[in-house]
Amino acid sequence: MLCQDCGQRVATVIYTEVREGRKEVLHLCQGCVEKRGVPTPVLKNPLHVDLIFRDILEQITEENQVPEGGHPLDAVACPRCGWTFREFRESGLLGCPTCYASFAEPLREILRRVHGSEEHLGKTYTGAHALPAEEDPALLRSALEEAVRSEAFEEAAELRDRLRRLDDPGPTAGTGEGAE
Repeated sequence: MLCQDCGQRVATVIYTEVREGRKEVLHLCQGCVEKRGVPTPVLKNPLHVDLIFRDILEQITEENQVPEGGHPLDAVACPRCGWTFREFRESGLLGCPTCYASFAEPLREILRRVHGSEEHLGKTYTGAHALPAEEDPALLRSALEEAVRSEAFEEAAELRDRLRRLDDPGPTAGTGEGAE
């Protein structure tokens, strides 16, 4: 949506004003908000999640008294993108989806310390870009573990293969079965 004042830039702020008992809602760009003199502390100091996460990692590192040479896992690298645990600790960012599996143990510990648990207990995103359950790697891994525990090896093999296809779709992705 374009700014209702200038009509040129994307509206990033919804500004609500009440005058003489009438409520007026405007969609404004940052420039027009500043022209109106509307205080917007969030826009003046944007929230940088990567910096916040990096600070949390630094705090955890200090609490655990990581040796001066670095964390014991610093040399561990993701097999897909080559991102190291040290780069993760320094930036708070992961290089690719495979990094989650590569750094699973330290990530679980970090989540446990930050959230008090390593299990997701909140709402689950179900928007347009959510993966269908049959393509969700976390659900597939859980189902695979359960299949192995219950010794349903054919099902486990199928789940393993689906996970592999998700991790590395390869050049035939989207060609369908039987395509020539």
